[in-house]
Amino acid sequence: MSETRLNGDNETGAEVKSAMEVALERADHLDDEPIEIQTENGPVSMSFDELKEKAAQADELANQVLYKSAEFDNFRKRTAREREDLLKETVRVGDLFDILDHFDRALESEGDADALREGLQLIRGQLWTLIERKEIERVPSVGEPFDPNFHEAISEQPHETIPQGNVATEFQSGFRIGDRVLRPSKVVVSSGPPANEK
Repeated sequence: MSETRLNGDNETGAEVKSAMEVALERADHLDDEPIEIQTENGPVSMSFDELKEKAAQADELANQVLYKSAEFDNFRKRTAREREDLLKETVRVGDLFDILDHFDRALESEGDADALREGLQLIRGQLWTLIERKEIERVPSVGEPFDPNFHEAISEQPHETIPQGNVATEFQSGFRIGDRVLRPSKVVVSSGPPANEK
């Protein structure tokens, strides 16, 4: 849409209006005289007030299109970010096959309990390596201030040394990637030192 600058003064930052707005202002004196407009389907006759109403409707539709376009652009960017986050978290199935093989060997072995325990520790180490490659880390818990964004409180208990409102015990580990929680830690929160019994 072409634009016409009122006052013609570029230096003063004069208000810019669309050609349609300027034309409507200049045609205001026409009142109810019919105006003939050429369209794709032939000539159309309407009053000046009808023309102003149609122009307002066109402006409203243009605003709605701009709003929907911005909304769609935000949706597209958010979806791309979520996809990228999901790919970070995803573990390739092939990465798990070696670990599964080691579990099978451990179960088939006839060694003593110490050898089995050592084998399980090696398998656990492999799993941790895989988790760390995905930049997944444990949520810090015991001794930390309780944070509902990272911790899920299952109870509250007195504790001799841990201050009130801090995590006293971790019942189940939590995991995160940066500030994004994959699983919150299930924790017991300290209610402070136990009250002295009299």
